[in-house]
Amino acid sequence: MTCNLFTEWLITLNNQMKKNNRKILLFVDNASCHVINQNLSNVKLVFFPPNTTSKCQPLDQGVIHSFKCFYRQKLVRHIIAQCTLAQTADQISITILDAIKWIDSSWKNVTEYTIKNCFHAAGFTHFSSTASSSTMDMNIIAEADTELNTDENPLQQLDSLLTHVQIGGSQLTAAEYVEIDSCIPAFNQWDDNEHLKDYIQIIQDDHEDEEEEEELSSPEQPPNLSEALEMLRKIHLYASIEQPQLHNLISDLESQLTDIYLDSKVAKQSSIKDCFPSL
Repeated sequence: MTCNLFTEWLITLNNQMKKNNRKILLFVDNASCHVINQNLSNVKLVFFPPNTTSKCQPLDQGVIHSFKCFYRQKLVRHIIAQCTLAQTADQISITILDAIKWIDSSWKNVTEYTIKNCFHAAGFTHFSSTASSSTMDMNIIAEADTELNTDENPLQQLDSLLTHVQIGGSQLTAAEYVEIDSCIPAFNQWDDNEHLKDYIQIIQDDHEDEEEEEELSSPEQPPNLSEALEMLRKIHLYASIEQPQLHNLISDLESQLTDIYLDSKVAKQSSIKDCFPSL
């Protein structure tokens, strides 16, 4: 996060609130990128007291942890799948598109229940009576125990996956892997304009080296539709012998790809002359 990005996002949020005729409080920490010079009509910034972010910010009470569990599950699964063919770590490719898809899917996996509990843990609670507060606390404890003991616990799933890989030459637990980057700052304290010229200069200096690397290694090309259908046929054969529970899933995918293939044929045959070239 940078000051410019945060300012642009705030202006967009303020415009949305103005359009909906709403005024909101936005609680933020004291990161330098959150200090802006903007008068917002429908969004009021409220800063947490210094050095209290880890206690007052709901994201730090478990939302980020839950998101990282889901994201790293997908990352480790991807690595395990690619290890079946890769001979070295350099041959395991992770694209920006992969990361974007994992981010989107992982955020959708963070439950409403988790978010509500994290706000509650950070002190964002309001109850009509003491009795209702006590009842809610007991419900939260009971539901939390149930969630932690379920087979769908994301931390347990990640632990199971990590038994198949080594990171940095050692065997990490899920808890260690999720917190492996906790000390890395999540915002940029630099002045964007001040360092832009230096950044451009660095990019220009490295440009020739990048061109040489691109000439040596061309990106992997995706298969065409016919090749994809052939790959799927082989996967179907594997599943029918080794993993029969995947049969329905692969059949559905094969059916959809076949429909796409047939539609492409129909689109090409736009006239009767296309069907009978001799006419």
